[in-house]
Amino acid sequence: MSKKYYIFISLIIAQMLLNSVRIMSQDKSKSFGTLDFSKEYFYLDPLVFYGDSVKGRLDLYIEIPLGNLTFKRNSAKNIFEASVEYRITIKDSKDDIVFSQTYNELISSQVSDQKKLGDKSANFLKQYYFINGIYKLFFNLTDKNNNSEYSRDYTFAVRNIYQDKISVSDVMLLSDFKTDDSGVKEITPLISNNVGNLKSFYIFFESYNKYDSIFKKTFFYRLIDDKKNIVYNDSADYDLVSGKNNIFKNIEAENLYIGNFKLEIYDKDKVYSGKYFMYRWGDLPVNLKDIDLAINQLVYVADNKQINYIKEGKTPEERMKRFAKFWKDLDPSPHTSKNEAMIEYYNRIKIANDRYSHYIEGWKTDMGMVFIIFGNPSNIERHPFEGNSKPYEIWQYYEINREFIFVDYSGFGDYRLETPIWDERFKVRF
Repeated sequence: MSKKYYIFISLIIAQMLLNSVRIMSQDKSKSFGTLDFSKEYFYLDPLVFYGDSVKGRLDLYIEIPLGNLTFKRNSAKNIFEASVEYRITIKDSKDDIVFSQTYNELISSQVSDQKKLGDKSANFLKQYYFINGIYKLFFNLTDKNNNSEYSRDYTFAVRNIYQDKISVSDVMLLSDFKTDDSGVKEITPLISNNVGNLKSFYIFFESYNKYDSIFKKTFFYRLIDDKKNIVYNDSADYDLVSGKNNIFKNIEAENLYIGNFKLEIYDKDKVYSGKYFMYRWGDLPVNLKDIDLAINQLVYVADNKQINYIKEGKTPEERMKRFAKFWKDLDPSPHTSKNEAMIEYYNRIKIANDRYSHYIEGWKTDMGMVFIIFGNPSNIERHPFEGNSKPYEIWQYYEINREFIFVDYSGFGDYRLETPIWDERFKVRF
């Protein structure tokens, strides 16, 4: 691994220790050309499962990221509280309301946890029963502490599975799946349906066998991107007992790239079930439609060999795959939905562009370079004009015992670093 990476990632980890510090609706396209990095105030995943009843059971998984809520201090209890109200309305295919209810939730947080809210969510599960049909679900969330409202609608179907000898439920995505020593299965639902930054993920579904005995069944699995390309294909054999069977399947995400995908469970005769999901990096402040720019900006964290390998991808999708693999290898928390190293790096590039741009972009300047690698200085001494000397600044980093001197030889705000950071450093003024 390059020397540049070790310097950068160690500083990120140190900063995280010091500071103690997202579903798109399935029918809304967020493809490579229309990425949206806005905040997500809630995620929903409506899933239908079946039992002995003629009705299907809707399991509605709700996740509300705490970092986007407004918390107010409760002095009497010495805690912070967020108050949310959400309304669930469900209509049938005739546009008649078949269910409507409002729920109120009070979410509390300790004072010491306020800086960590960006990594936490409140999760709820609601269950309802419906006959066969197509339904539309309307979800409205109100943050009562600031009176902000957010809404979205979803479509789900309750299928008539009872005429088939072999059938399956809807598919749930899992970020993790374990079996403890007693044989109890522990699952972590991926309610956002976003597999970005995960090296692999699981799917879970139920298969229903109407035969009176064990039935040997092969299910095939494929992933299709939004250009209709098949990017994954696999199969597995199962001995399905009579009645309900719980099935878990691990899927590698190494070759996925930013965009939308559909999972299909099928055999030679039919498609049994499907699942729309996305591969997206949350909170990344860079326009990834310009993947070549994002690759060029790796200059302070990757070496020439790594950058050239990524650039040599023949298509934007191939370059994106290599770019994603590079950051996956540097992810300090690979089992979470965020890649803190990547987010911090591109946040610094954005700030460098805001602060240090003049006739070239800020990330290419010497000040931008030092900021991207080391972050904010502990102290800055500014000397705009003193006697016959050129304007200069001294940046001091107390934690790492480093000091950097920048001189503006041109008088136009182009501060150049007096001493190189390392011998093999090259400037990116192009």
